[in-house]
Amino acid sequence: MARPGGPSGRQSGHHAELWAGFAWTRHEVAVEDAAEDGAQRTMFPRIVSLPAAYGHAGAEAFVSLAPGAATLADAVEPLLRSWRRAGLARGVLPGPEEAEGLLDALRLQLATARGAPDAALWHGVRGAEPRWVIDLAAFVEPSQDVATAALARAVAQAMTALELAGPHGPARAVAVVPVNLAAALMAAGLPYAEPEGRATAAAILGLVLGTAVEASASLARRLSPCPAWVERRGSVLAALESLFDRIPPGAPAPLAAEAAAALDRGLAAARRHGLRQLGLVALGGPGPVERLLGADSVGAEPVPSLVRHEEGEARRLIRSLIRPAQRAIAALGLPPGEERAAVAAIAGHGTLAGAPQQALEALVAAGIDPVALDRHLAGSVSLAHAVALADPDSPFPEGPIFDALERHAIGTGLAEDAPHLPDAVRKALATGASPAARAAMAQAVAPFLGLGLADSTRIARRRPARAPAPQKLAAAS
Repeated sequence: MARPGGPSGRQSGHHAELWAGFAWTRHEVAVEDAAEDGAQRTMFPRIVSLPAAYGHAGAEAFVSLAPGAATLADAVEPLLRSWRRAGLARGVLPGPEEAEGLLDALRLQLATARGAPDAALWHGVRGAEPRWVIDLAAFVEPSQDVATAALARAVAQAMTALELAGPHGPARAVAVVPVNLAAALMAAGLPYAEPEGRATAAAILGLVLGTAVEASASLARRLSPCPAWVERRGSVLAALESLFDRIPPGAPAPLAAEAAAALDRGLAAARRHGLRQLGLVALGGPGPVERLLGADSVGAEPVPSLVRHEEGEARRLIRSLIRPAQRAIAALGLPPGEERAAVAAIAGHGTLAGAPQQALEALVAAGIDPVALDRHLAGSVSLAHAVALADPDSPFPEGPIFDALERHAIGTGLAEDAPHLPDAVRKALATGASPAARAAMAQAVAPFLGLGLADSTRIARRRPARAPAPQKLAAAS
């Protein structure tokens, strides 16, 4: 259950002021007790407060990440303050003003569900590779352009935070972990399985890596390069030079230009100052932070489904279209009635209201009460599921009329037959992908991952004499 609220809890007194500018929602989450082995476990409600950008599934993930915290502010403020102290003591942050500026920027990422420290960092665990997860779909504008300026700022802020999360080994390996790559393509109206989708994914990863390299070089200028830089300098610079040929044609021209410009700046800065960290960009699988941010896809994998089930008021499940699909359809500017019809064809109406009278009469003839059934439709995965929930003893009726009723109430889960959508949008809303398409996407983004960590034997290609001129940056959403 979610309801409006604010940051509250035992530790929130001074934290609340730092987070006061954001809208908050209180969630009631069912938590299993810590009964001893062999004892029957029971569930009890726990109330947590998160910024309004997070859904109920995010609240459930938050409980697993921060078992003792009542609010997001309580959970992350101790970590942020420890980073502030470390940054000032070690010279990573030039002064108190810069330190507070970084913390405010990280709070903004967290409050808007655009980025968050990976699970190992929530409790100050010093892993071999500190990571920061960034939701790429959150940087796609309603115009379907990528907000490159906002994304670059988020990456640079994350790189500084990861430097503060040490100690590190000789390579000082860290990673910005982009999540929702396929969902970002969907929100931008681009097909995952087509060349333009792969080209756009490569350009996005190129922008992320170029920005991370430049940020790492800036840290190296003040703090010295990592110990591994001396022996790996040649291979790292050669790998960076090769990346200018790894963004294939097909990406939106402004994004491709920004990616090339970021890589060019990063390469120049690395040549001058070296790199403070290596690795820099990685992909990961599903985890609690990805669930916290509400990711619809992870790694280089496609979006698995257009429909998700979330808990709503009174703990009732709500069946809805995932946000990237909603945004791709909204970008068409359809009349409201046509947009609702397109969404309902995919995710269903969630109710029997508006269904043909003949179908409702057929339900009654089959011994099923439409009123009792209607209560279960919003969260059901099929009409048979709803019938079983309404009356376990009623057999599920079959036939064309009930198939049509299922399409009305539950939808098809696919965009192929949704009305009012052009073919390009139907392709962008395709779920899953063939093994060949998945392999091609993985190959497209692989060159931008793990810079300097592998025993690289890449052959550097000649870099263009001058990278494409940067276009105007998209404004942050």
